Amino acid sequence: MTFNEFVASSNHQETSWEELCFEIKCESCFASVFDEVNEQMASSRDVLARLADEFPDHYKSYANERGLDQT
Repeated sequence: MTFNEFVASSNHQETSWEELCFEIKCESCFASVFDEVNEQMASSRDVLARLADEFPDHYKSYANERGLDQT
């Protein structure tokens, strides 16, 4: 299953939060999932915040690479 399909599955509550997090094994995976969540569920910023909280080191690298404000 692609990250696109996996996030869509999670969005439709066919995949649990734990399953989504389990698929994030590296910074690249985190970035792909984060980007997909942002694209598919942009109105649901709480999911992005949960991902950032669940993977703080990956989020820090992601934010640094993209020049995002981390406050």
